[in-house]
Amino acid sequence: MMGNLLKTNLIVGFRGYVYPIHVLIGLAYGLMLMLFPEQYLPTVVPIFLLFEPGLVGFMFVGTEIFAEKKDGAIGALAVTPMEWRSYILAKTVIMGVLSAVGAVLIMVIGTRSLNGLSYVVAGVLLCSVVYTLLGIGVSAKYRDLDDYFVPIMAVLVVSLLPFAHYHGYLSGEIWKVLYLIPSYPALYFFKAPFVDVSRDTLTLSAVALLLWSVMAYYIAKVRFYRYAVEGLR
Repeated sequence: MMGNLLKTNLIVGFRGYVYPIHVLIGLAYGLMLMLFPEQYLPTVVPIFLLFEPGLVGFMFVGTEIFAEKKDGAIGALAVTPMEWRSYILAKTVIMGVLSAVGAVLIMVIGTRSLNGLSYVVAGVLLCSVVYTLLGIGVSAKYRDLDDYFVPIMAVLVVSLLPFAHYHGYLSGEIWKVLYLIPSYPALYFFKAPFVDVSRDTLTLSAVALLLWSVMAYYIAKVRFYRYAVEGLR
C-alpha cells in the first residue's frame, strides 16, 4: 500500500507540476545566492535552506491536500481499508526527498562548494519532516489556499525569529523560548558548513527535531482524520 501511495503521489505531483516547481524553487534560490558577495553567504544561505524544506513544503503539502479534497481523492480513499498513516508518511517521504534535492541545488549552485553538504542534507530532511507534518495537520481544516494564507504567514514569521535571536537582535532572556521552535535546531545544521558547530550541539539539535517530528505526526494524524476524512462524511 505504501509503495502504491508513493507512486500515485509522484504521478499526480508531476502531472500537476507541484513537484517540479518545488525543485525549481531550490534552483532559483541557488541562482539568487550567486548574486550575493561571499561574506554574506553564512547569513543568507541558512535562511534560504529553511525556506526550501520548511516553508515551501508547508505550503505545497497544503496545496496538495486542497486539490485532493476538491477532486474527491480523499473521499475515495476513505472507503478503502487503507491506513491513513501510510498516506501521511507517503507525503512526508516525498517532500523530504524533494527538499533534499532543493537543498543540494542551493548549496552546489549558491556556494559553489560541497563543504558541509552532509550536515545540510541531514538538517533539511529532519526539518522537512517536521514542517510537512505540521502542514498536513494545519491545512486539513481548510478548503483552499486563501484560508491557508494566514497560517502560512504565521509559520513564516515565527520560524524566522530564531535567526534574529541567533544573530543577537533579540537578546532578552524571554527570547530563549525561541529554542523551542523547530527552525532553531535546524539552524545549527544549516550553519555548520560556515562556522564550527560542535558535535554535541548537532546531536541535541537532531534529538529536538526528532521530538518535534513525533509531536507533528500526532498533530497531523489527529487533525487530518478529524477534518479531512471525517469532515467529508
